[in-house]
Amino acid sequence: MARLLSAVEAAGLRAGRSGLRAGRMGMQVALSLVLALAGCSTQPEALPDEPRAAVETEAAVDRAVATTGDIITYRVSVDYADSYEVEIPEPGADIAGFRIVDAGREEPRRKKGRVIADRWYKLRADLVGSYILPPVSVSYRPRPEPVDDAAADAVDAGPDWETVETSAIFVEVESVLPGDGEATDIRDLKPLRRIEGPIPWLWIAVGVAAFAALGVALHYYLRYRRRALAVPPAPPHVIAFRSLDALRETDFGDPVAVRRFYFAISEVLRSYVEGRFGLNATDLTSEEIVAELPALEELGEDRGQVLERFLVDTDRVKFAEHQPSEGEIEGTYENALGFVESTLAVEEPPAEVAA
Repeated sequence: MARLLSAVEAAGLRAGRSGLRAGRMGMQVALSLVLALAGCSTQPEALPDEPRAAVETEAAVDRAVATTGDIITYRVSVDYADSYEVEIPEPGADIAGFRIVDAGREEPRRKKGRVIADRWYKLRADLVGSYILPPVSVSYRPRPEPVDDAAADAVDAGPDWETVETSAIFVEVESVLPGDGEATDIRDLKPLRRIEGPIPWLWIAVGVAAFAALGVALHYYLRYRRRALAVPPAPPHVIAFRSLDALRETDFGDPVAVRRFYFAISEVLRSYVEGRFGLNATDLTSEEIVAELPALEELGEDRGQVLERFLVDTDRVKFAEHQPSEGEIEGTYENALGFVESTLAVEEPPAEVAA
């Protein structure tokens, strides 16, 4: 009997140990499955970026409120796919009432298959008021595929141009004076103070003598006077010749000085056209001046074409960052000088003044 009980206890012990091992193995299998499932699970895939427009534009100013005489920086940025070609129009001499004092463009930047082109303009407004910088219309189209010369005439020039505009920008130009029209840093005048002193007989004598001399001079002037001729203002061509002669002192080896030279020579010829023909050329863009040329019968068609060519050449350097050669600089100067010489007004000799 004792042996039978020992056998039963041993069997039970072995069964308990086997159950414990089976439980441990089950837990290990379950843990392995959990780890395997965790390893096989995947993170949700990131949503793809939303597709961007082929061409995106942006316009901005460094300040929306300025005072008269301040310089405002106006920037136009175009972000486009490199498979496209774009054309950014150049403004004229003015942008919505502002005068352009300088302009330029930055080197295009490339990033992830796109190109970012920036242009900037330095604007100055001399009049108080509210202004709106109008939208800039940018043209774009897919870049045409290259073809050989033999097939160039048989294919179309490329897809049609489409346009996209920047947003308009509001700018407020305020006066440098306080809003209520009264300056706070101006003090009232001090009242006059009487200073007692000796009678200045010497100065009285000098004053009497000066008054007597003035009376004598006035007497002779009235007796022998002649009609005075008013000195007329210098003719427009004289002013233009003086200004052009001064521009020859420019350092043409300096690209910045060359660019300023083109701004200056353009202003000289515009001022001459305004004084000579009565056309307000200093306030008009080049395109507006060219549109008014047919109405100037005294100018003539040939000289009108010379002026148009001059405006186009100077605008390329002023607004399109064209670097002119020495020959182009000399040609621009000679065109301006020749235009003034060929349009001189015939002056009649002054009439003799009768005694």
